[in-house]
Amino acid sequence: MILAAADCAEGKGPPPPELQMAWQARQWSTLPETGGLRDQQAGELYRMATAENVYEAVRAWRRSTNWAQWAKENPDEWEIVCMVRRLRAAHG
Repeated sequence: MILAAADCAEGKGPPPPELQMAWQARQWSTLPETGGLRDQQAGELYRMATAENVYEAVRAWRRSTNWAQWAKENPDEWEIVCMVRRLRAAHG
């Protein structure tokens, strides 16, 4: 899911289901399942947030014109980008 979200941010693939659900939840201001926060499927909100964070970080990094400066100004997002790069290297 992490690599799929990164690929989507780079225009290399469709959004993974978790990212689609995050976008829908934001658009409609509602959770995926009926009920409150604790009525959601185990781990689903975490996966949705992770997918969206990866997508946004990779997208912002790719749009920047000075990657070194961007990394310095956005250390949390840079950490996400580094994680994506490590995962890609590990998966060939």
